[in-house]
Amino acid sequence: MSSIPAYDQASFEDLQARTQYESWLLEAVYDVAGSPILVDWPDQMVYPASGAIPTLTVFGRANIIIGDWRPRFLEAGAPLVFVTSFKLLDMLLEWVLERNGTSSTYRFVQKIAALKQGVTFPPFFASRTWLRDRLIGLYEHLEPLRGTIIHARHFKTSDGTLRVSNTKSSTVGPEVTITADELRSLAILAVSLLRYVDGSWAINPFKEKYLRRTLDEIKHLHGLSSLGQKPPRFLTVRVFAKWSDSIKVDLIRIRDDVARMCPNQDVVFDLRVVTVNTDGSKSTGYLFPWDEINAERAHLVRAVVDIAHRQSPLPEDIDTARVSQELNMAGDEHRIAG
Repeated sequence: MSSIPAYDQASFEDLQARTQYESWLLEAVYDVAGSPILVDWPDQMVYPASGAIPTLTVFGRANIIIGDWRPRFLEAGAPLVFVTSFKLLDMLLEWVLERNGTSSTYRFVQKIAALKQGVTFPPFFASRTWLRDRLIGLYEHLEPLRGTIIHARHFKTSDGTLRVSNTKSSTVGPEVTITADELRSLAILAVSLLRYVDGSWAINPFKEKYLRRTLDEIKHLHGLSSLGQKPPRFLTVRVFAKWSDSIKVDLIRIRDDVARMCPNQDVVFDLRVVTVNTDGSKSTGYLFPWDEINAERAHLVRAVVDIAHRQSPLPEDIDTARVSQELNMAGDEHRIAG
């Protein structure tokens, strides 16, 4: 094996080219079924301009089955989702082995043995040994199940759940159940890892927590211990403030309200501050990312002249006239932002 694997732009482009079709297929399957891998929500936690208790909106998606073939397609396609997800993991790990100087092989047992001997993974894994170890465990545990689906008959599907046994030995192994949600988690993991490794997607604290939670949800498939990751949740918190030369937001209250309204969840939030002038004729929105908010302990204080780069379009549901009226009526001691 080479002692210094070359992970450069050319190698990442090679990985993209190898996995382009399978990645597209998984994303397309879930898009068609109305359950896309990537989901964006509008502002979920909104403080009234009066400074009263915030409202927390829970968004969700529902699939209509009657007269709609798309959810049925995903249910029937459970084996396809499983095999395609495994193939993405296989191509990723085979690419890693090749960068380490290991000759390409079609024998999974040889690839697994080489991975366990110790190889240098790409930079994305450098500080994430928890991810590397569970990825190898997942690869090893899923490989015989993939063989069953492709070469044998010891599997069945029902309502999107896949039940499959290891048939590599002379005795058929115990049945492994993979629910529709777990299959989706497996697909998300496979696609996400490729995107993070090749640089197409940027990792952030929420996405990292999501990766950890996903691995916990399928721990019976990788065989390693739980990472203890609480369900992660991403919020955009919206507050209002009077038009001024500076912005000050009470982060302590926001954190307390988030903890109260989202118990047993690991919450990451961005902060949207909407400033409105006295008569409601002008308003400006600023969006502060979690990394900046998390670095401030008590209050977020910024001069308007310094945050032009944080300006963002206003959500369509804001009634600036009503907001201005509420801001003018509320006392300064009640408002969360000023």
